[in-house]
Amino acid sequence: MSGHSKWSKIKHKKGVTDAKKGMIFTKLAKAITLAAGEGGGDPQMNFTLRLAIERAKAENMPNENIVRAIKKGTGEIEGDQIQRISYEALGPASSMYIIDCATDNTNRTIAEIKRILENHSGKIVGSGSVAWQFEEKGLIIIRPAKLKKAEKYGVSDTYEPVKKEDAMMELMEVDGILDIAESTQADEDGNMFIVLEVFTTKKDFALVDRSVRNLHFQIISSELIKIAKNEKVLTGEEKNRVERLIEQLEEHDDVESVWTNIK
Repeated sequence: MSGHSKWSKIKHKKGVTDAKKGMIFTKLAKAITLAAGEGGGDPQMNFTLRLAIERAKAENMPNENIVRAIKKGTGEIEGDQIQRISYEALGPASSMYIIDCATDNTNRTIAEIKRILENHSGKIVGSGSVAWQFEEKGLIIIRPAKLKKAEKYGVSDTYEPVKKEDAMMELMEVDGILDIAESTQADEDGNMFIVLEVFTTKKDFALVDRSVRNLHFQIISSELIKIAKNEKVLTGEEKNRVERLIEQLEEHDDVESVWTNIK
């Protein structure tokens, strides 16, 4: 198992403090609506919907917004039809991108994504030109802590820390896990804490997610990711140019995720 993770350099993602709350809620609502439309409105039966709801709750999205987004997806209330679409692109310094979007107007979205890319010496390329260089995997990030059993009622949302080594040993017994990596994250106050990043194949993602949850670990996040098979290191102005492009793309309302081969 790996001792260190490069995850923070694989997926470039702006934090909540760097974005407007309304934009984040819009993106989260689209993800929920899409998931509900594709697999139904019951999160217990729809794994993708459950993950989308968890992400929304982690961002403190109001429950009424979540319910409304689900109902739009199931057709209980009217709303614009949203669809998933991904664009493959090349950028400065031989950088490669997969740009995952959720949109109600593909003509608008592709025109605006093209403009952002062109402003940063990039361009959209044909389907398959870049995608073959990426691999889709599941990523479950946990904190080495376990759900504390309430003495009186048997229900608790309090977690007790466990030894990192013990957590890793327990996780290694779970079928379907490809790799476990140690990393760190910061809480809202800037305090750093250790996390374990559990990688799976796309096929085994839902099964491993369920198994890890059954161990009662504290789940930080759970999602499908795209990892470049061959990463490239940039420095100086080349790195700055790529970072500016990624920032512009991620700020677009229709963009869900930006994946790149740049570390």
